[in-house]
Amino acid sequence: MSKIDLASKQWCDLVFEGRNKEYGAYRNRANKGKFQLRAIIIVVIIIVAVAAALLAKSAVEQALAKNKDMASEEVTELQELKKDEPKKEEPKKKEPELEYEKPVEKVNVKSSIQFTVPKIVEDDKVDHSKELKTQDEVTKNKFAIAAQDYTNPNGDNSGINIDDLKENQRAGGTTVPPKEPEVMDNALVEQQATYPGGEAALIQFVNKNVVYPAIAQEQELQGTVILRFKVDVDGSVSSVKVEKSLSRECDKAAADVVRKLHRFVPAKQNGHPVPVWFRLPVRFRIQ
Repeated sequence: MSKIDLASKQWCDLVFEGRNKEYGAYRNRANKGKFQLRAIIIVVIIIVAVAAALLAKSAVEQALAKNKDMASEEVTELQELKKDEPKKEEPKKKEPELEYEKPVEKVNVKSSIQFTVPKIVEDDKVDHSKELKTQDEVTKNKFAIAAQDYTNPNGDNSGINIDDLKENQRAGGTTVPPKEPEVMDNALVEQQATYPGGEAALIQFVNKNVVYPAIAQEQELQGTVILRFKVDVDGSVSSVKVEKSLSRECDKAAADVVRKLHRFVPAKQNGHPVPVWFRLPVRFRIQ
């Protein structure tokens, strides 16, 4: 028998000669070469795909590593630049100074009326220059008479001449400061300034926001700080001053909470908003 390829179609026909070729075994044997070729192609494709995926993954990892190294170098350079740059010091907020009420200083003014103590002397020793002038003589005098009579409470001639004082004010002098716009007391105006929500809301806000100084608590210091502040025509709070002090720390704590108050409903006089002085007691009590 000549050599026959066992995988050939001739051998398959010889084996299944006289048998049912419609059976699945005949088709499988006849198409065995095609199946094997397909399997080989599929395996090769899978191997190539896996290899390509591994190569792509390696390339991506290398690119990411390179980018990471570049980013770290940039960060390092930026950090070095920041270290070299001098730090800008932020300006510190200046805390408002604590003001205390000062007693009003009185300015002595020279008397415009001269009181002469009677002195009895002989006729030949009388000084006629100090005699009382007649109306005609006063009218002809080139010197001005004081515009207002004022008596010095010290009973002497010390102090400032009242005409000089007024002239100095008109000229913008600094000997006596100009009079500030009148600020009325809140109790004296027609419609008083009020806190939004009333007195109860004001007390609640103060009690909630006031900070009891630790040093005052350690010393068991208790009492009341009375503050006076201005409620302006727009309801804002300003010019906070201490009328009754408890301690420096408590005074500051009370002034700080007053500066945090919301705007008041402004006072009114004759239907117009006016600035007023408002007094507020702040109590410090250890619970």
